[in-house]
Amino acid sequence: MTSGEFYNIVKLVPQPGKFNEVLEAFKLFSQYVQQNEPKTQIYYALRPDNTDELVFIEKYTDWENRKAHGASSEFRKFASAIGPLLARAPETTKADFVAGFEGRSKL
Repeated sequence: MTSGEFYNIVKLVPQPGKFNEVLEAFKLFSQYVQQNEPKTQIYYALRPDNTDELVFIEKYTDWENRKAHGASSEFRKFASAIGPLLARAPETTKADFVAGFEGRSKL
């Protein structure tokens, strides 16, 4: 990993019956991120087994990239859309890559 790169792990717990609404909002927002934030390297959601939770994995090139992501009008719109659908505040943890690999080259 080069200097400055880091990951965020974000856990969202939707209110009962609101999982699909939160997921759809994320899908729309992640399309925006993919098309408009070239320095955001990884941005996807996972659903742990037997839960209605979402865990986002995010990789940023540096802290300035992360700040710009969170300050964008599209992020504020996304946060406003999902806020009333959540059972509790999002849990965000900064993480560093320590081992393994991120992807494979296409042969």
